[in-house]
Amino acid sequence: MIAQNDQQARPYIYELDLLRPVTAVTVVAVHVLSGTTMLNHTQAGLQVQNGIFISVSVTRDVFMFITALALTYVYFGRPFSGKRFWAKRSIGILVPYCIWSIAYTWVNTAQHSPAAFAKLALLNILTGNASYQLYYILLTLQLYLVLPLFLLLLKHIKQHPWRALGISFALQVLLMYVDYRYLQQGTLASSGVWQVVAAYQDRFLLTYQFYFILGGLAALYLKQARAFVLSHGKWIVSGFVLALAAVWVHFLLQVDVSHESLGYATSVLQPMMTFYSPTVIVLLGFLACRWASWTDRQGHPKEYRFWRLLSDASFGIYLVHVFILTALLQRVVPLMPEAWPVALRVFLTWFLTAGGAAGISILLMKTPVLSHLVGRSAHWHSSGDANALHEWFSNPFHHPRKVEQERSGDAQHV
Repeated sequence: MIAQNDQQARPYIYELDLLRPVTAVTVVAVHVLSGTTMLNHTQAGLQVQNGIFISVSVTRDVFMFITALALTYVYFGRPFSGKRFWAKRSIGILVPYCIWSIAYTWVNTAQHSPAAFAKLALLNILTGNASYQLYYILLTLQLYLVLPLFLLLLKHIKQHPWRALGISFALQVLLMYVDYRYLQQGTLASSGVWQVVAAYQDRFLLTYQFYFILGGLAALYLKQARAFVLSHGKWIVSGFVLALAAVWVHFLLQVDVSHESLGYATSVLQPMMTFYSPTVIVLLGFLACRWASWTDRQGHPKEYRFWRLLSDASFGIYLVHVFILTALLQRVVPLMPEAWPVALRVFLTWFLTAGGAAGISILLMKTPVLSHLVGRSAHWHSSGDANALHEWFSNPFHHPRKVEQERSGDAQHV
């Protein structure tokens, strides 16, 4: 295999415009499923909902894969200016992360003195504790900090991708086994520095090293990866179905045979998920490549405009959806008739949360100044243009090469 490290302009990756919003709304589903378990009043119903929860709790792994793929695709084999890169990331990622962290701190804590609030907000920014979804962004910022080293690592392993993936996968399984066996279920987490490790293990870069390396190598061998998934669709779908069945059987054995608590049985950081997550990533890659291969006369995938809009809004969906979900859980879900099936009430909660978050994100994204809250930059192009949404709907498609030139610099963040 020959890595794609040429200096020419690289084609736009349409597949990411499907992967990003799908990952975002699945994150919403994960949080909705965990927040609505009180609707189930039977053990069987509770187990079904938790079984579905564990089967979709791969979003953090997909997120790391996509982030590494996009960054590698844009920056590998090209001159890298750390000052320019981090300056741009400060505006696009760090600033909204800090603003939303402060907002969540304000809403989620009792009123304190200004000094106490400032101290708590700063601590939450450093730890990602302002809201339970923000550690995703903290992990992205960590990858940004070590990106030059990550690209250097890829340069050394690109000639031996399968060996590198094998070693990385073995280390990931070993790490998850030690973590699950001794840190999550053992008494190790109750002593000394291990308490800190246990508290913040889900937001530490090396916890997800396999998915970063997988994404980086997928970017280097993108052409070969596309060809592989498009020619092995039946095997990919079959592998995913078998892996999903294995996850559910494993979950039932943990709960009904080993009598482990639901907290341990649904832990994302366990060895079983290391085997399951790659099958989900490959399945999503296959579906995205199939979609991208069905193009119209202009060379765009079908419904591209819709998916591109959601793709641009996906970062905002991550940031804002917890506000909406919290409000729904407090004020709307309790009012839903108990005669409605639990599945319907959970679905409606997800639909309202995901739809509301997407709508708010799009409005912010298309509004000057406020667009920076979701990592975008909107501008008024004329004094007569008083509606950025109208401007977007009235603009024709950009040529793919122009799209790449306009958007490659932002590394297509999630």
